[in-house]
Amino acid sequence: MDTDRQFSHDPETRIEAALEASLEALRLAGRELAGTKAQPERWRWVALGLVSALQASLVAALSGYASARPEDISAPPHLGRVAPIALLLRRARSSEYLNPPERLDLTGAQVRRLEDLVAMRNAAVHGLGFELPENPAALARAAVEVIEHLLLTCPAFDASGFVRVLQQIETELNVIDSVLTPNEPGMAHD
Repeated sequence: MDTDRQFSHDPETRIEAALEASLEALRLAGRELAGTKAQPERWRWVALGLVSALQASLVAALSGYASARPEDISAPPHLGRVAPIALLLRRARSSEYLNPPERLDLTGAQVRRLEDLVAMRNAAVHGLGFELPENPAALARAAVEVIEHLLLTCPAFDASGFVRVLQQIETELNVIDSVLTPNEPGMAHD
């Protein structure tokens, strides 16, 4: 999701836009992931796609409850603009925003993997130089697990209105997951 773009104050419209953004970002991640063994530098674009999909998934989840407010996904003082992923993750882990089973329950290791994935994405986007982490597949898998939880396993929104796009998201996640299945330690297979 574009953090500089204004978002809709209508929750259903916001969820639909977030799901579509997540789907497109997963398609990018999947396309790039397919070539990471031959071209490891493509992991930067996998990270970009997965972090974008994760951010959009967090927006959908945090917009799902009847009590959800636009402020739940925005960052002060920029109300109306999507908050950074770190803030959205904190909110999705907080009982102030989501209840079990929708609330994220992450270990410290999972949070660190997501932070490392965001750092990979930032290096790619901001041209800060790219260094391939030791196990990029583990970082990618952490994002896939969170996206699956937020959108497929325990969505905070009524999924019945979004069946088509959720099925497409599930297909993309399955493709990504099949490539991430360890073939060599730390590397996806083609």
